[in-house]
Amino acid sequence: MSYRTSTSRRGFLSLAAGAAAWGLGGGRLHAAGAAGMPPLRIGAISDIHINFKGRKDNCFLYGAHGTFRAALEYFRDQKVDAVTVTGDIADTGRLQELEAAGRIWREVFPGDKRPDGEHVEPVFIYGNHDGFKHTKDEPIVSDDFAASWKKAFGRDWSPVYSVKVKGYTFIGMHWGHEKDLPAFIEKHESELGLREARPFFCLQHPIPKDTLFAHSGTWGEDKGHVTKCLSAYPNAVSLSGHTHMATTDDREVWQGAFTAINCCTLAQIKPPAKCVNTPWRKGKGGNVVHHMKATSRKGKQGYMMDVWPDRLEIARREFVYGIEAGPKMIVPIPSVASAPVFGYAAQARRAVAPAFPAGAALSVVERGGKDASGRPERQIVLDFPSAVAAGHRGRVERYRVEAIPEAGGESVLTRHVAQELYFHPIEKIPARQQCVLGADELPSGQKVKWRVTPIGVFAQEGRALVS
Repeated sequence: MSYRTSTSRRGFLSLAAGAAAWGLGGGRLHAAGAAGMPPLRIGAISDIHINFKGRKDNCFLYGAHGTFRAALEYFRDQKVDAVTVTGDIADTGRLQELEAAGRIWREVFPGDKRPDGEHVEPVFIYGNHDGFKHTKDEPIVSDDFAASWKKAFGRDWSPVYSVKVKGYTFIGMHWGHEKDLPAFIEKHESELGLREARPFFCLQHPIPKDTLFAHSGTWGEDKGHVTKCLSAYPNAVSLSGHTHMATTDDREVWQGAFTAINCCTLAQIKPPAKCVNTPWRKGKGGNVVHHMKATSRKGKQGYMMDVWPDRLEIARREFVYGIEAGPKMIVPIPSVASAPVFGYAAQARRAVAPAFPAGAALSVVERGGKDASGRPERQIVLDFPSAVAAGHRGRVERYRVEAIPEAGGESVLTRHVAQELYFHPIEKIPARQQCVLGADELPSGQKVKWRVTPIGVFAQEGRALVS
């Protein structure tokens, strides 16, 4: 098919240019949305990772079916019209994990209906974990993807499919079939109404290449087929998963030639790139893990999206606390490639530098402790208040911790560490942070002073604390 830009883009320009003035704060858009129910309401989640290993329902990763139920019940009570799940429903690829998701769906939405009798459409796709082959002793999804889907959800399966909900088009691409989108659209474009002004949605598990978190060190891109295809449609909205990045990270929404949104996870949130304090490295880096608590298992997030003909109103939901994780985002649709409101450059201009509270001070002490492997060691403990004074727009992505020679010169030790519970609502982040380092990480006999610099999600740096 031809990937030319739609001529209807010109008809969108004045509307989208006006939307640019509304930005994050919502303004007129938010006021208009308060007047009544939107034409379409979506609950959007990803990466459930249901796994039965004798754990409690809401235990980290394993058995996240309890959180899945809580999310569905919240969406039910908010009267959504559709629920999207962008992959990794099963954690280890066992059929019983996929069947659990189907059972919970039917218990919350019997007959695919809300309590008021209105239809709710499940728009789900497979992710890479759904195809895992961790066992030979139990039935696995990948034995027969189509039969597994039918058994779990009672629906026919195809690698790429479409469904309309209240006139809005959804296209689902199961894991590994992103490459099939161009041919699918070429065959069905007119019947899907993709050239209409209203948004349409494309679901895939990996993030579209060169869009979300591009060049930030976050893994999980596809091969580029989706980006090339959707670039012809400024009204397209890509929904993806896979990265496990938090909804409070504003890079979860990207705009360029189209709009892309990453839908977080109900399992564990990934620490920001470049940070050493990740639980996935436990036991592999000596004393790496104890630099600062990442506590990623305490975050389970998703979105509720109100879809209007010219915008998305996106609420970020933290299911651990049952509260909003951050301010609502008002995303104009269509995107204008020359001046996207949620392009990363535009978002960076709206961001402010993270800030420590007034009068903040950095405390440094030496003590005895244990490294990540439980061996005794001498430790250096840096204690400082969380840099939350600038609010959400100044949200910290990480702290750069540096040891500077007392005599002057360049840093002799630099560590990047994520703030504890960095992904939680600002008011739920601990008031103080501790960074613990092994004394042997410093050059022997080196006398230093310490510097801690807060860095925002768009690399904006706040004023440092110096010991």
